[in-house]
Amino acid sequence: MITEQEKAKELVDKMLFCYQGHIDIYTAKQCALVAVDEILDKVMMWWELPCSDPYFITQKTYWVNVKKEIQKL
Repeated sequence: MITEQEKAKELVDKMLFCYQGHIDIYTAKQCALVAVDEILDKVMMWWELPCSDPYFITQKTYWVNVKKEIQKL
């Protein structure tokens, strides 16, 4: 699996590439954060259920860390 740092950079780079010169790094980071929030919303639907499945715990932790890494960029 790709590290949280690599995923954060990948998402921001994809936003920059997608809008080729029409957005700055700050805006690209904000777009990437919106994408991660959407993913977390979907993971959280499962998380709110009484579930101790390690897969969902791992996924939530991964995406929370990706969000932190985006904010560091």
